[in-house]
Amino acid sequence: MAQLRRHKTEFEERSIRLVAVSPSEGASAVSVCSIFDFPFTCLGDPSGDAYDAYGLERGNLGRIISPRTIWRGFWAFAQGNRQGAPIGDRFRLPGAFVVDKGGELSWAWRGRDASEHARASVILSAVDELASG
Repeated sequence: MAQLRRHKTEFEERSIRLVAVSPSEGASAVSVCSIFDFPFTCLGDPSGDAYDAYGLERGNLGRIISPRTIWRGFWAFAQGNRQGAPIGDRFRLPGAFVVDKGGELSWAWRGRDASEHARASVILSAVDELASG
């Protein structure tokens, strides 16, 4: 999410409203976003209904703790990122979606494991392609 914050201006220039959904209670999600100064709306989905509606999987232990996720966690730590205590369903896998103003899903990206989050550049490119096509 921190790299999304670094691209805040680019999202704003394209009139993109970012919404982060966490598998935690709403108050916990808002608290985390506040602590890390995320520039978008934060919602909680402890029931997993939104995750299910967008086709996000619940991973297994191998998709949560693997050589890839350990390496990416180490890399993030080396760059100054710190993991807090997990809140909510720890097995929910990440995703990113573009929903148009009419509420229709225009683009979807689903992580293969817990460490695979859509980069801001990927989301911005998808939005630019949708706008030009």
